[in-house]
Amino acid sequence: MRQKNHLTQKELGIALGFPEDSADVRIAQYEADARKPRDEILAKMAKILYVPIDVLTVPVLSEPREYDAASFWMHELSAEL
Repeated sequence: MRQKNHLTQKELGIALGFPEDSADVRIAQYEADARKPRDEILAKMAKILYVPIDVLTVPVLSEPREYDAASFWMHELSAEL
């Protein structure tokens, strides 16, 4: 999302109110899942990136096995409805 909005990690971090010397580090930590942003930061980030907050909090599936597991459970849950 950050890159689609043509923002560097430092630019986003500064827009969120982090000090210039650590702004990029903080965003890098969020992007690597090494640190979880507080709810207030998530809300501000969603506003800056023009996305609903859910877009920033829903896990991203990146491995084929993750897609397979998600697909399996979606099928199982829909069968119960």
